Amino acid sequence: MVKKAVSIQTKAHLKDSSQTFTHGEVVDTYDDVAITHDLLDGSKEAFETILVVIDPNGTTKEIWHSRKIDYVVNDREFTKSSTGSDEEQNLPEAVLRWKDKVTKEATKNDIPEAVPYLLGLIMAETGGNSEKYPDIMQCSESQGRAPNAIQDPNESIEVGVKYFADMWKGHRVYDVLNVVQAYNFGGGFLSHSGKAYSLESAIQFSKNQANGKTVNYTNPVAVGLGYDYRYAYGNMFYAQIVKQYISSTSSSSNSGSSGNSAIAKAALSELSEGIHEGGEKYWSWYGFTGRVEWCATFVSYVAEKAHVKMERFAYCPTEINNFKAKSQWQNGGIEPKSGAIIFFDWDGDGISDHVGIVEKFENNTVHTIEGNSGDRIAKRTYEKNSSYILGYGNP
Repeated sequence: MVKKAVSIQTKAHLKDSSQTFTHGEVVDTYDDVAITHDLLDGSKEAFETILVVIDPNGTTKEIWHSRKIDYVVNDREFTKSSTGSDEEQNLPEAVLRWKDKVTKEATKNDIPEAVPYLLGLIMAETGGNSEKYPDIMQCSESQGRAPNAIQDPNESIEVGVKYFADMWKGHRVYDVLNVVQAYNFGGGFLSHSGKAYSLESAIQFSKNQANGKTVNYTNPVAVGLGYDYRYAYGNMFYAQIVKQYISSTSSSSNSGSSGNSAIAKAALSELSEGIHEGGEKYWSWYGFTGRVEWCATFVSYVAEKAHVKMERFAYCPTEINNFKAKSQWQNGGIEPKSGAIIFFDWDGDGISDHVGIVEKFENNTVHTIEGNSGDRIAKRTYEKNSSYILGYGNP
């Protein structure tokens, strides 16, 4: 048996490199990790960063964790900087404007470490659009009231955070994603799930409650996992949908494409404005007088904004032919570059019916920014060899 020697160094700090802050202060937390291996064998390893605060009285409390970070042992030293900042949460301003209120309520309910998940819940439920959905955490029914009975977003946060906190405080040893899933299913799920979260457990619970009845479901997260349906009880993909909004976007020393192309930056800039539900900005810019499926017009708009030489297009197969004519086409299954135009084939007929922009490729995963994903701009992730990826155009 060959023994491996592994050395780990870590430093938790705030943005200004200090390690001290005042109770109740909203801060961004960082952790710099360096893992050194003496044997470079290509094995797959993982670690998780957990940040803990120490009160003046000596009490310790977890305030944030990164979730599992995968890496391959190909370099002598693997380095990673993890953060719990807003930028790392993949969230638009429409959601982040509620961070102070969410933080206040989370602190009051003794779950300040849950803030990233609570903001992710708001993104999944309403995208933070309190003007259209005053019950931004969609928690009226948890109080036995009619759907959307709550008409004040501040009340919605107060009720939603307390509901989440009551479930989590009763199941502290459970994976937080189980509590996230229970926010959708109801607290009864926690009696079924066990401590460790798994998608399979959520699927089985939903199947049992729905007596096997299914409904069509084309959310990109579900499609990326190989499903075009869900069971007719709650949403078995709920924790996965929320998770995408709290996954770290920081790059590491062994990353592939790091997301620094002009077109990827321009797409991120559009998302930073908001989710642009309905896409009117993009289809009207193209010249349409009424709503159309706007994924291609979004890509066209962003490419023009970034001064990337591409034809405008509103129909995916047209642009694929343009890329092929210029020898700028690659079939799926490769490691795409940041800024590549990714084309999808949801129904397997060889004809592309959706398009997006590659932000980066990391840990065998393609990270994208897409318009008209659930009728809004969203970040998505796919396995490199996903059968839904038809290929890439490289302008």
